[in-house]
Amino acid sequence: MKKLLFLFLFFSWFACMKSDIPQFESEQSEQAGYPGQSGQSGESVGQQDVVTDVYGKEYPTLDPSVIYCGPGWGTKMCHFLHKHDGTIWADAENYHSDFSDIKFENFWNPYFISFFNIDSITSYCEGWKLGETIYNGVKWDIKIKKDQEDIFWFDYEYYGSSQAIEYTISYKYEIINGLLHFSSSEGQTFTFRPSEKDYSEEIIDTEEIIRFNGCLF
Repeated sequence: MKKLLFLFLFFSWFACMKSDIPQFESEQSEQAGYPGQSGQSGESVGQQDVVTDVYGKEYPTLDPSVIYCGPGWGTKMCHFLHKHDGTIWADAENYHSDFSDIKFENFWNPYFISFFNIDSITSYCEGWKLGETIYNGVKWDIKIKKDQEDIFWFDYEYYGSSQAIEYTISYKYEIINGLLHFSSSEGQTFTFRPSEKDYSEEIIDTEEIIRFNGCLF
């Protein structure tokens, strides 16, 4: 049941069950293709006062409210959430139909990623935002490590009810040949395809939709 391991992306309370998992070491992250804590690849342009390209170079004369991604700028100015803003992806190969649909949103909305678990009885929708979040006394912090045209990496740092990080999980989304490939520093791997579903409430085959913070659908 590989998909059961993926539920923590949808329900923040699941993180409390993982407090006994050791933090993923930086050297292991580098070997697996993830940027370690000491090898950051630069922050996203989102919620910054200065425009930066995908390599971290600053452009102080440019207006940060404008998205510089298109003809004349080249791919260096195209961040993942700019290019794929509003796109929705679904894992069609999952044994449980319509599970873990994902939507990306640019930083005009504080929530940059949203997850939709569609079930015939009760469906759930929840999202994550960049930076620190405290929910019911539980704290986590999300930091972007790599934000390029078709590659998006971020770290999920879990604090729980303490002031120290209990563990860190790195997440990687990469679009290759039109497919969204997901992997994590815990060894999870899934492949998503562009979704063609109609997510209107009157269309979705479910009796109830429970929306948590950050639902973008």
